[in-house]
Amino acid sequence: MKHYVGLSEYDLSKKRLDTQIYYEPQNLINAHMLFSGMSGSGKSTQAVGFLTSAIMAGSEIDIFDVHDEFGSIPGAAVCMFSQATEYGYNPLKLNTDPHTGGVNCQVDFVLRLIKSVTPQFGIKQEGALRSLLTDTYAAHDIFQEDPGSWKKYSISEAKRLELIAKEDHENLHRCYPTLEDLKTFAKNKLIALTIGADNNCINAFESLTRLRRRLDSLLKQRTRATTDGEMKKLDDQIRAQGEKCIDTYTRFIDSMESGREIDNVLKYDSVDVLTSVLQRLILLGSTGIMSANQPPFGESKVRVHQIKSISNEQQILYVKLRLQDIFDRCKRAGTVAPGSTPRWIIFLDEAHKFFSDDPSDIINVIAKEARKFGLGLWAASQQPTAFPESFLTNVGATILLGIHTSYWKRASSMFRISEESLKSVKPKEVMAIKFLQDGCVDPPFSNIIVPNPGTPMGRRALTAKP
Repeated sequence: MKHYVGLSEYDLSKKRLDTQIYYEPQNLINAHMLFSGMSGSGKSTQAVGFLTSAIMAGSEIDIFDVHDEFGSIPGAAVCMFSQATEYGYNPLKLNTDPHTGGVNCQVDFVLRLIKSVTPQFGIKQEGALRSLLTDTYAAHDIFQEDPGSWKKYSISEAKRLELIAKEDHENLHRCYPTLEDLKTFAKNKLIALTIGADNNCINAFESLTRLRRRLDSLLKQRTRATTDGEMKKLDDQIRAQGEKCIDTYTRFIDSMESGREIDNVLKYDSVDVLTSVLQRLILLGSTGIMSANQPPFGESKVRVHQIKSISNEQQILYVKLRLQDIFDRCKRAGTVAPGSTPRWIIFLDEAHKFFSDDPSDIINVIAKEARKFGLGLWAASQQPTAFPESFLTNVGATILLGIHTSYWKRASSMFRISEESLKSVKPKEVMAIKFLQDGCVDPPFSNIIVPNPGTPMGRRALTAKP
């Protein structure tokens, strides 16, 4: 890939030379790139230019468009994601690689995904959801210890409902479970813990647990008793509480039916915990982004995911779900030779909101590990200082198109660029670029004249374009 960026401002002003500057990711430490510029700085125009060059170079491209600005890219297949379209990707589909995939890997990923947008998702909820996911896979004959069971077919929501209506369980079990299967399984467990056949057993067990806690409390109070009257009163209460425990334990034993009742209590903790998990699953699945209805991208190598119509939380979920799949596919395709054109480009608009400081976050994993698999992450944002160090230190190209003055002081420190240099950047006229090449520890930023028919220097840069 070779993309014309513009002319060197220094060479033009000092030497009167038209030195053409190109972006060639195969010559950099990786194909990652950061575009940063405030509104009106030409960020979208520059991004389209870079993406067009990547298309011409044969790279596969996924564009996550949060403002519906990239739908006109030549040759791109465009899909809008919303409550009305109900397109999405099945989060329960497995990576079948025996070394990097399987049930446990996907369960961990889904948990991280949900926790990343649900700070109040506690340990009990996490444990209950982990059990729900594992048991849902098991209900479809998919087990961690049997890699041969990981290979199933994908299914649409319509086909799933059709098979359920026909009670065709044989063909259902040949397909991956979906979020709807997970929610159905959770509802059934909730019913079992409240009004199901083992309700008496569960109630008896919970009563026994409460009585046991009360008995322990009385025993501790007795050790602190100071008078004979206090001790006698507590002894009577302890005796009565002990008898209640024995009666409740007898009722608990008598009410056991399946022998699995305790497992359910231990796995799912309580009705309240299971209810909160189910409510979360229902909310996350409300727009369809985690449904099994795959978008109609067909065989197009350039896909524009228009996610403006879904909430910020759902955008984060969707993007990370797709990024995990893209990264897995690149890994399965194997490593690329040094100096190769990027195999795949991910373009994130308003990228800062998708990042986190968690090293296991899929975006941070891609930033650190994707180079050898030919995957490039292009991030565009108005907030250059909102990215974690793990990304900023692993970016092959940094492009500043004109950032707001409120970011200058911190940006100067983070990017090692002087405020004087930031002042010289003019939106749509002059941009600052740093290309990080192998063997070059910390190259300086260079000012580049932007090709632009609206300015004299811009016209000169436009004329110099090959």
